[in-house]
Amino acid sequence: MEIEAIERQQVACLSTVEKEFCVKDFVWSKEEWPMISYDDFEQVDDIPVVSLSTVMNGVRGEEYEKVCKDMVHACEKWGFFKLIDHGVESEIIKRMVGRCNELFDLPMDQKMKGARSTSLPLGYCASNPDYGHNLPWAEIIQLLQSPQQVVTFATKVYDDHHKPLSDAIMDYMNALDGLGMVIFEILAHGLGLPDDFFTKNMDKKDETMIRINRYPPCPLPEKCLGLGSHSDPHTLTILLQDEVGGLQVQKSDNTWVGIRPIPKSFVINIGDTLEAWTNGRLKSVVHRAVVNREKKRLSVAYFFSPRGEAVIECHPKLVGDDQVNPRKYKPFTWGDFRKELLIQKRVLGKTALNRYLISS
Repeated sequence: MEIEAIERQQVACLSTVEKEFCVKDFVWSKEEWPMISYDDFEQVDDIPVVSLSTVMNGVRGEEYEKVCKDMVHACEKWGFFKLIDHGVESEIIKRMVGRCNELFDLPMDQKMKGARSTSLPLGYCASNPDYGHNLPWAEIIQLLQSPQQVVTFATKVYDDHHKPLSDAIMDYMNALDGLGMVIFEILAHGLGLPDDFFTKNMDKKDETMIRINRYPPCPLPEKCLGLGSHSDPHTLTILLQDEVGGLQVQKSDNTWVGIRPIPKSFVINIGDTLEAWTNGRLKSVVHRAVVNREKKRLSVAYFFSPRGEAVIECHPKLVGDDQVNPRKYKPFTWGDFRKELLIQKRVLGKTALNRYLISS
């Protein structure tokens, strides 16, 4: 049987003392099997590329207006774009990638010192045994934007030698915090809203989360997934992906397109919360991570979220009358939305946001 291609020793890279996986745990439902490979970038369409070179140089006027227009257009059509000339120092990125790979290369028993608790999905996790089936072929680290939590996690893994990892993560987080605020201001301006419409609700960094994924080589990539199809529930995601490839985005016709990695770039995507905040103008799009037989892959996702009490309600400028562009979503707070996500534990596709849709 083909499933036997995954031998016990190959599953061992994701097995722990507490949970020894079976091969069938990683084989997804047939309707989820990827039809294009991790390195298939031959589609005519690809997500847009936006440069921040003029913005980072302080240029305003017509050039700034064009950047705002281009970014909003990309988010309306795709919900994704590639960002270049973003101003984040290459040394910060290089150090982050290096320290994360060093961590994932550690023996399993050492990584498990930083294992997540049963109450919160924070810390290290080999796949995700709580799901029961359709398990992701991935190792995962999730942490909040909290210096204390980052240091605590790194100390559990490395004891007194934690600083190389904790410093790398915090330097990276701090750099992306600044970049995220620039993106939010550009989007607000491009939508004709006050520049601080989003950023004024982003003052609590502990609502922001980093997720570091490493996808080991997989002997059966045509039937397994590193991460199933989903939309991000947060406001905005800044994704760093290495040169391997594996991120795929679902288009409006339900076909999938692979996102070709560009060196020194980020991939930006809109989350469910921002789609509701803009009355559906900016799109939160379903995406997934596919795996391959030969190469390990690293990705780092940085999820921005507003403070818990922030009310997610679109600006009146983004609402028309009942016939033309009516209000699409009920107001909700990020805190309430987050609680729902924790209760559900696993949300595939784009179902989390749908409960706030206003019935037609």
